[in-house]
Amino acid sequence: MYKTVKTVSFIALLTLLVAVSWPKTQSTAAAPIMQSRIWQGEDFAQGVGADTAVSPTGLALTNEAMTAVYTSDPIHTPISFNALVTSWAADVPAESSLAIQVRTRKGTGDWSEWFHLETHVDLVDENDHENLSDMITVPEADETHDTIQFSVGFGRFDTAVTPELHSISFTFIDTTAGPTGEELLARQQALDAANGSKPDSGYPRPTVISREVWCTSVDCDYTAGLEYHDATHMIVHHTVSSNTSSNWAATVRAIWAFHTYPASDTCTSCRGWGDIGYNYLIDQNGLIYEGHMNQDYLNWDVVGTHASGANTGSMGVSLIGTFTAVDYPGLPGIAPPTPMKNSLIELLSWKADQRGINVYESDATMPYVEGGRPNLMGHRDVYGTTECPGDQAHDLLPWLRDQVAAKIGTVDDHLYTNENSAQFTKSVASWYEGGNECGHNLHSYYTFSTTNPAESANWGIWRPIVPEDGRYLIEMYVPYCATGKSETDGATYEVHHADGVTTVVASQQASLGQWLSLGEFNLTAGTNNYVYLDDLTTTDSGLGMWFDGLRLLEVAPPADQIVPVAPAAGSWLNNPQVDFSWAVTTTYSVVSTSLTVSTDVSQTNKLVDQTWNTAVFSHTHDFVSEQPTLYWQATAVIDHGSGMTETISTPLTQFGIDITAPTSEVTAVYQMPDGLSYLITWSGSDALSGVASYELQYRLLGDTDWTKVVETTAVSAFFAPPDPAESYEFRVLASDAAGNRQSTDTLAAAIGTDQAIPLPHAIMLPLVTR
Repeated sequence: MYKTVKTVSFIALLTLLVAVSWPKTQSTAAAPIMQSRIWQGEDFAQGVGADTAVSPTGLALTNEAMTAVYTSDPIHTPISFNALVTSWAADVPAESSLAIQVRTRKGTGDWSEWFHLETHVDLVDENDHENLSDMITVPEADETHDTIQFSVGFGRFDTAVTPELHSISFTFIDTTAGPTGEELLARQQALDAANGSKPDSGYPRPTVISREVWCTSVDCDYTAGLEYHDATHMIVHHTVSSNTSSNWAATVRAIWAFHTYPASDTCTSCRGWGDIGYNYLIDQNGLIYEGHMNQDYLNWDVVGTHASGANTGSMGVSLIGTFTAVDYPGLPGIAPPTPMKNSLIELLSWKADQRGINVYESDATMPYVEGGRPNLMGHRDVYGTTECPGDQAHDLLPWLRDQVAAKIGTVDDHLYTNENSAQFTKSVASWYEGGNECGHNLHSYYTFSTTNPAESANWGIWRPIVPEDGRYLIEMYVPYCATGKSETDGATYEVHHADGVTTVVASQQASLGQWLSLGEFNLTAGTNNYVYLDDLTTTDSGLGMWFDGLRLLEVAPPADQIVPVAPAAGSWLNNPQVDFSWAVTTTYSVVSTSLTVSTDVSQTNKLVDQTWNTAVFSHTHDFVSEQPTLYWQATAVIDHGSGMTETISTPLTQFGIDITAPTSEVTAVYQMPDGLSYLITWSGSDALSGVASYELQYRLLGDTDWTKVVETTAVSAFFAPPDPAESYEFRVLASDAAGNRQSTDTLAAAIGTDQAIPLPHAIMLPLVTR
């Protein structure tokens, strides 16, 4: 996904407006105060910067300068604040750069550190015409600040392009008047004690600061527009707010106000989502806060606004603070503190147990997300377009999965071979790595497919350590990573196993974010088994080809089975030379096979009793003559190794041999009362398989060619002559269940219409035609 920064015009203004109301429902509740100030055009004259130029359109480099830094004068803010959000509109052409920093202080005291501002892609919609920064909070010791200063750094490689800052807006938020986290916890404990404990049927929900305790505005309590969908995934975020504050309750209130209210003069950067986006938030002391409004937090999963298409079907938990890498440019983070991690584990364990979420799997169950995603993931794993939740939080995911699994008793029986382990080797070629720690266990390699053997250069081999001989399911992980391209439909895996080599062609595109199954194979203990994949396909060129983790799961071998194929049960054959066949399913060796055919169900009178000391799946025997009832059975002896064998047999299957054709004859021709049609009757017999059908035929008297009237199982039929003035004669041919057909040589003399018996009205009703 790519975002274009567009230029917009703003009318210079300074808004010092009335605070947004936060009605009280408790005596210590207070309104969040929000006000904004916008700088643009000539406002930038209130600062200094060599090689920068101020114009009605904003701030830019002078004509010849390649780099410059502008620093504003100290700005006294309209209100004291504990949280600050910055947004700006700029043109930054290719071959140029623009960097913004801001710092804060109280009065004339010491300045805070410079905060490097970057666009918070999680907060900006594609249609937004501005860049929006992370939220900055001030240290608790100061509680609020009232002065800011910002700087702008410009750079370019070509004087033909000019980066320009058109406007910059600051939204100041003051939520310090509300209760602290400690006060909220005391209220929650009192409320829980008054309500009484509710027994949990599974893993208990940890103590959570309920929405009714911390969010006391009338805007906090609503039901319109809420949607619910059971969570199948859990997503970890960070708020990308300052780590310098410890008044985390005030930070939660600031985030709620910022997310909830629409953009206005008092909050030019507010999101207007109607509520806080996350389902839960956890502060650095380990306090958990209910987030997005939910009518029943204990039992329902409300759809929040924290991960775009993944909102539905997920629970979003945001860690309050910034947890990027320590060397992340302009925005270094910290490691999540232990109390925060412990609370995160407890919250995830409760939800995973409640919804049966296997934290080791990667399922395709979110209705508005293409493919699968890890059931426990970071925000960046949804689409790959954000840093959230920061490397130092994202790096915890494998450990988090283990911790949650241990809490709720989830056992992962898979054996993993990662592409960055000693069990994986790859060609010396140009390789790419999944960005933002994308991949199973935070890493993956990829290249691009080709149909040209001369261009094929990338291959990889996974050699899993197999603990013991057995049958294993082999799966390959296909990560969902942002590369700007689709993935191959023709990944050609070679599985080298105990029984040889099997080639599996699979679509990685169809398995995005999931484990792709290659099938079940017999493997030997050790590292002799391996899976090979290269970039050569027969389907496409230039599409992603992923080399990520492999996993094995030992499975029970399929049960040995032998089934009859032919002759089928209850069948009749018209050839005494009979072809017998059967099918054997086993993962072991067939050491002997036998076939018996008998005339009785107790198999005392055997006509065939044949044994082979090998695997045999068919046999032909000539019985010479008819057999009214035969029973056949095939048996195989399977060698399971270590001197153990198993004998399996087909069900006793009955069939018969009938080589004699049936007989039949026309018995009467009746002329109907209308004088225009006839009723033909006949009879037939077959000693063994029985008559299956009759074919009635007619011809003009004196002709040689016969014409079919009907084929039926009945013993009578009506006939309307083509020409009532002519005379016709009839014959019938019978076929039996074995497929024998009556020969014309055995037919009795034909009976014609000239021999028809008139049928009066009086005797029509009792006549039976079947």
